[in-house]
Amino acid sequence: MDEKTTGSWLIHHTQRLQRVETQRGYERIYKAGKAGILLSAISADKESEISRERVEALAAAANINIVFELPELLRTLKELDVIDESANAVEVLGVTTKSTLTHAAKIFEAANPTDSERAVLEIAEAASTAPIKRSEALEIGDRLRLAAAVAAKAIDDSSDIGFVDSESISAGEQLLFNGNLFRRDNSAKIKRVLDSLGPGEQRALQDATSQLQARGCIEVVEVEKMLGGPLFAKVMAVGLFDLNVVSNSSEETGFVTLPSAFGKYSSSFVDDAFDLAKAFVSSITYGMTKSSSDRGKIELVAALLRTLIRGEPIGPVRAIAEDYKILELKGVVRVAQGSKKGRTGPMMWLLKREVGELALQVLLQGDASEHSLEALPTAAVTRYRGPEENQQRARKKQLKNSPTATNDILRVLRTS
Repeated sequence: MDEKTTGSWLIHHTQRLQRVETQRGYERIYKAGKAGILLSAISADKESEISRERVEALAAAANINIVFELPELLRTLKELDVIDESANAVEVLGVTTKSTLTHAAKIFEAANPTDSERAVLEIAEAASTAPIKRSEALEIGDRLRLAAAVAAKAIDDSSDIGFVDSESISAGEQLLFNGNLFRRDNSAKIKRVLDSLGPGEQRALQDATSQLQARGCIEVVEVEKMLGGPLFAKVMAVGLFDLNVVSNSSEETGFVTLPSAFGKYSSSFVDDAFDLAKAFVSSITYGMTKSSSDRGKIELVAALLRTLIRGEPIGPVRAIAEDYKILELKGVVRVAQGSKKGRTGPMMWLLKREVGELALQVLLQGDASEHSLEALPTAAVTRYRGPEENQQRARKKQLKNSPTATNDILRVLRTS
């Protein structure tokens, strides 16, 4: 794997490790991933200086302990020459998502990772191309010269921690896969899935896919209605579609996107390893579809995004100070008082240009660009839950109902 792909898996695995009681055996993955998550949160396209208070707020929002973890992670990033520190501020060099992933990979290598840690990264990468059998995963251990017991534990840990999903297909045999199956060679894989379905399911899935290609992002209830409950549960459990959930104090709303929708230059898994563009698109779509009209109808969202991508602020409007807080917490945008065209009030700047470019690409796939440059919609999104977590929830729900419900899809994805 190249450094960017390695960095993507480090972030992925660290997010899974945060959900278990101990990271024992995978401490180097955890440290490198946490450093990458912190660097993503505090960095921008251009070199910037941010206050200690803001660094701590962004770190806390990223689930980084500001007493025990933050000082060590800042020290590690300083040794890598991507930040500098003073008593009251942290200076961050201009860093993109892709360079953040490269830095995470370098931190991982410098920590002298164990063969077991390398193995769980390799297993996840292999299982993202096509479902692999447990026996094939053991061959990865052989290639890394792991003892049989160590290789077996790496596979068990991968499944137990959530680095990969697993489905039993026979006594003593499993299929291992993960939510990135449809981010690569997507057309061929979708055709295989379609071929495994009945005529009615084929038509429903083709229609839903066409709608997502045309519109970019659709509310989950509409997609579920298109597919019907059983087919919806099946395709969501294997990651054929991405479910993004945004929430605020009054409701939780899901939006569906295609996993390949964010593939701009290479693998969309690398391009949006932190789910930033997905959070951006979902927040904007929430505002476009769910917000009330009393704060102004949104028009020309493409123009809005292009303004931000050029480095210019949008606003000033009151809504900016209240909406899209999740994007502030993830370090995607900055909100501050400013003046424009004789008006003064809250304004917003885009800190990560590539995130805006990816969001624009997805929204321009269809007719989502009928919304406003003058004001952001009333979204007030305060939390975002990404596709991988939602897919794992779907898997758990499905396993309770029918342990073999996805076998047909997983098996057909292994065919040439």
